[in-house]
Amino acid sequence: MKHYVLRLPFLLLLLAALLGAGLSGCEPREDIITTDPSATLTASVAQVKFDTVFTQLGSVSKRFWVYNRNSKAVRVDEISLVGVSSAVARFELIINGRRGAALRDFELRGRDSVLVLASVTINPNAADTAFVVLDSVRLRANGTTGYVRLRAYGENARYYDAPTDFVPVVACGEVWGGTDRRPIVLLKTTIVDSACVLTVAPGARVYVANGASLLVRGRLRCGELGAAAVKFRGLRRDDFFDTTDPRYFDFENTPKYANTPGQWGTIAFEPRLDVHLTQENELLNTDIRNATVGVLVANGAYFRPGHRVRIEDCIIRNAFAVGVYGEGAGYTGSGAPAEGVRIVNTVITRCGERAVLGVGGGNWRLSHCTIEMGPGGPAFARRETEAVAFDNKLERLDGTSRSSGTYLRIENSIVWSGVRDDDNRLLNELLLLPKASPDSVYIFRHNILQTRFGRFNTDGATYGEGQSGTNRLNENPVFRAPAEPVKQDLCLDSLRSPARRLGVPLSPAVPLDLLRETRSTSAPSAGAYESLPL
Repeated sequence: MKHYVLRLPFLLLLLAALLGAGLSGCEPREDIITTDPSATLTASVAQVKFDTVFTQLGSVSKRFWVYNRNSKAVRVDEISLVGVSSAVARFELIINGRRGAALRDFELRGRDSVLVLASVTINPNAADTAFVVLDSVRLRANGTTGYVRLRAYGENARYYDAPTDFVPVVACGEVWGGTDRRPIVLLKTTIVDSACVLTVAPGARVYVANGASLLVRGRLRCGELGAAAVKFRGLRRDDFFDTTDPRYFDFENTPKYANTPGQWGTIAFEPRLDVHLTQENELLNTDIRNATVGVLVANGAYFRPGHRVRIEDCIIRNAFAVGVYGEGAGYTGSGAPAEGVRIVNTVITRCGERAVLGVGGGNWRLSHCTIEMGPGGPAFARRETEAVAFDNKLERLDGTSRSSGTYLRIENSIVWSGVRDDDNRLLNELLLLPKASPDSVYIFRHNILQTRFGRFNTDGATYGEGQSGTNRLNENPVFRAPAEPVKQDLCLDSLRSPARRLGVPLSPAVPLDLLRETRSTSAPSAGAYESLPL
């Protein structure tokens, strides 16, 4: 027994030596560092491109991966910015979770990767058009160097912002656009005071931050017929998906934020309590996209004369809730109301709840409008509300309500979705509450209307008394490409559309359509677009 005890330490030492030799020979291949010059770093992209970045605000972060595609590890000399901060711009990197201009001298295992996040802040300058800012990220290992190009477009802007608890106010007589080609950026809700006029010149671009709106208490003169369109958009100009992320390579050529609803608030017309307004506000040739409510006319809180708004040659698209919403728009208190909201030659499409909603009475006239609320929009798979609705009653925030009559005139227009229920019946897209009101007048002339109720086929005097009017109910207007997610086309099929030559001449006349094509003087087409020969 004593003989075996004496030999046990020797056996243990021999076993440990053998195990050590075996373990040293089993080091994982991906941990063995190679110095082969062919063992280089590669990136998931050759170039990171930032969409146009407003000066001062900074960009979103774009990501890319740096790969070691070799079976063995490499020692990375550096991943670093080539340039440095300058008077023009400042690029920033986050490499493997570490913020800085460079990460140097570290091991990258075989078939492993490093995540790099890049962003840029561009400093203001005197340019009034977009300009290019360039830099590169250097990738160096084993004596071999590669690059990922960084490319950003910068643009100066005119900003409207204010400290906490304050709001920016537009100076009286101010002009947006015109000779100053810089875009307008509203970082907070911006007010046009009751004694002031804001002019938005043709071609102006207005970008509105999340939660911000343009609040008009004075007068707005926006756009000009036949000139370059004014554009209202959300502040985001980048892709919804990071197109440098290889997981989203299928989305590289598709704009996302360009069609995402609810990115900003609204263009609101709201009178001050101590001011009675009679002037007309104008939204002409204006493209309003991705708001929560496209246009809001809020007179009903006071039930007294307020804003009159003319919306002509406009496109209102992708509103999260309502395209045009009015509360007592055009209310006068007695007699026939003044014209509150007039919508002409305008397309309202792909809104989350309704295209047009009027409550608390008022005066509305829709002429040569195309209201299309069919499937194919970017965010709304199913809608439970009618496209067009009017209610004489206005429910106030304090729980009280008040009613006033509605004067509604829809002529030479199209209200259509093509959406059907589970029984394959077309949904009703028109709602009037109450159905019969002695102080309300409803006139529908020469329209295509999607509705389950024959009473809408009326010229006004016979509303609710039969189908003797001039409208066509539930006939597909046959648009060219209504369901295209990005390039929607609501022009009429010239050969098949029942809207062709359905209309009548109006007063005041509407001689041109939304594309500035001449309308027929005797039998124009219904909707915003004239049906033209192929």
